Amino acid sequence: MKTNQAQNMNLLCFDMIGAKNVTPGKINLYAKGVDLQKDLEPIYHEDGSVTLFLVNPKASKVELRYRKHNFKYSDPEYRKDPQFYSKDYVIEPMAKNEEGVWEITVKPGPGFHSVYFLVDGVTTINFRCPYDYDGSGIRNYVDLPDDEDTQLLNVPHGSVTREIFWCKQTERFRVCWVYTPASYAKSDKEYPVVFIHHGGGQDETSWFYPGKTDLILDNLIAKGEAEEMIVVANCGYLYRDNGDGTVTQMKHDEMIVEDCLPMIEEKYRVKKDRHYRAACGLSMGGGHTRRVVFGHTDLFANVGIFSSGELFPTVVEDTDFHGVFDSAEKFNSLMDVCFITCGDADPRYDETYRQVSELQEKGYNIEYKGYQGQHEWNVWRYCFKDFAKKIFK
Repeated sequence: MKTNQAQNMNLLCFDMIGAKNVTPGKINLYAKGVDLQKDLEPIYHEDGSVTLFLVNPKASKVELRYRKHNFKYSDPEYRKDPQFYSKDYVIEPMAKNEEGVWEITVKPGPGFHSVYFLVDGVTTINFRCPYDYDGSGIRNYVDLPDDEDTQLLNVPHGSVTREIFWCKQTERFRVCWVYTPASYAKSDKEYPVVFIHHGGGQDETSWFYPGKTDLILDNLIAKGEAEEMIVVANCGYLYRDNGDGTVTQMKHDEMIVEDCLPMIEEKYRVKKDRHYRAACGLSMGGGHTRRVVFGHTDLFANVGIFSSGELFPTVVEDTDFHGVFDSAEKFNSLMDVCFITCGDADPRYDETYRQVSELQEKGYNIEYKGYQGQHEWNVWRYCFKDFAKKIFK
């Protein structure tokens, strides 16, 4: 059980303001010369720059690695080079003061940015700087305000709840995270539901850390721009332990429809109608989404596929979806919303657009939208935001 995902999962977050020396009735933030602002948290400046710190008096060299040309600093020309995304990094030196605190001020542009602290050439997690799970490991990040809808505003806020359920395919417990809108606790009505899927190297918390799904929905709902909805985030990896040191990859869509959906419908007040169910996902999660929706059109009528590694084919390695795409008339009768997106600096952009355009020309009701940016959270936040505004109307 110690290796079970449900046994070890957590959603770690904390307030970065703290104190090391506390006396009754008084908190001294600068006791003994310790500047907690420098010691604990990044400083965001009005000019869009951010100052980062790392405490390591024994290090001889500390550097910061980050991508220079993503989101607002990106250009559609970048997608012509399939390797651009993987090599678009700069490494800048940090300066150490006499107290052993390393410091640097950078201006990576608005939005979400992964940053890497290199201590004597070794990538090191700075646990005094915000971090999340991405790239199959822990990453530090900075998040400079861009879109008001991704920010914590004075509106009614929903809740995010951890749920544990049994998966028949893997014969193990699994975890999912469930967002419920602010009205849920005080209401007896039923809500539509969205199953949301993360990308490769991420996990089910990703849509709430860098993705800001809960904040985006809180803000859109408060403005009347999106319907109230429940969102369910699952882990995209589904393996059965064979007991001999090997594992077998199982079918994600079957886990959703056979295990997770029934649990959600039993524990939450959700509408049991395909027109009030949706799935969406980014990159690898776009492939999961394709199988969940196009493979189960009796259950789902709304789909959002963001920057999918599979692009937008009607046939994939394990499934032929021609039954859904037999004709524009049939497809349009099955799908209420089909929203396909990609960053305009993402190498996936052109081929995805071509595949969608061929179907659009034949009368399929599919919307394609490009966003400024590469294969990154600054794109996917907007993808989800726009998708949420379209569904369940």
